[in-house]
Amino acid sequence: MYEIRINRFEASSAHLLLPAFIAACALGAVLIGSFPLQLSIITIFLFAGPHNFMEFRYFVARMPVRWGRSRTYYMTGIGGVVVLASAYLTLYFASGNWLWADVNWELWAAFWNTGLILWVGSLFYLRGRQRRSDWSLAIAVACLLAGAAWIVPLYWSLALVYVHPFVAMWFLERQIRRTRPEWLRAYHCCLATIPVFLLMLWVMLSGRPALPEDTSLFSRIVQHAGGGTLSGVSSHFLVATHVFLESIHYFVWLLLIPLVDCRAIPWRLKEIPLFSNANGWPKLVTGLLIVSLSLVLVLWFGFSVDYLTARDVYFAFAIGHVLAEFPFLVKML
Repeated sequence: MYEIRINRFEASSAHLLLPAFIAACALGAVLIGSFPLQLSIITIFLFAGPHNFMEFRYFVARMPVRWGRSRTYYMTGIGGVVVLASAYLTLYFASGNWLWADVNWELWAAFWNTGLILWVGSLFYLRGRQRRSDWSLAIAVACLLAGAAWIVPLYWSLALVYVHPFVAMWFLERQIRRTRPEWLRAYHCCLATIPVFLLMLWVMLSGRPALPEDTSLFSRIVQHAGGGTLSGVSSHFLVATHVFLESIHYFVWLLLIPLVDCRAIPWRLKEIPLFSNANGWPKLVTGLLIVSLSLVLVLWFGFSVDYLTARDVYFAFAIGHVLAEFPFLVKML
């Protein structure tokens, strides 16, 4: 009887997912389309730090105690994160706090994009070897994409801004397949509605005048969304689109992933192999989680004192968590 009730609850929750998602997206699209700059400030202030903590908590839970046959894969993944993040931070601050702010930095952006693409391609190849499959095509595709990155390097850098939210949605899709397969069809329907909402934003905002850039903060928000790169597109639409996708990204990490994976619930430390396993490092895990949670408080304090500077610093160092997503996502394939 208890199992029957659980199954009924899971089935009903799957049916509620689509209408709840559509209602939340519709409300978000209307509010964000009406107040894109204000909602950009509010959402980053409230959710940027907590969602990073939830991501870190999720990744810690998925890290095995022993790497075994995955040693080469994890070493390549961690090494790529360290090298690419260090190079990005060097370019970011050396170019005046924006990687693609000046045409003189296009060459360096192309080098960095090439490294990123080839690194991701190598992760696919190594994952294929683990599954005893031939995924060498991933290297060929990576080389082609790297070549394209040299043609339009600044557009590739901007593409990372818009692709990043979809990575969270892909994480959720893979996790649903593992732990809540009854949600999969409803979730796919949710994903199918996103282009509809983006089209709705385009219809609403494509003809609107450019957003004001009379302050350094507003200028940075518009620039981050591609206002300086995609000059033929309304900055009102670009900022609203970016905030809309980032809001879904935050929603996925803060709510949906913990709903479908009990190991992602923050206080359930026994679900973390590195914490609960006899060969794990419980003190190290606890310390890292405390530091990660403390950084959330530090970030909120920084936003309260000097929002623009804290925002710049946050988006610079946030490249680390963007890069860290790729090894764990490819490992789930």
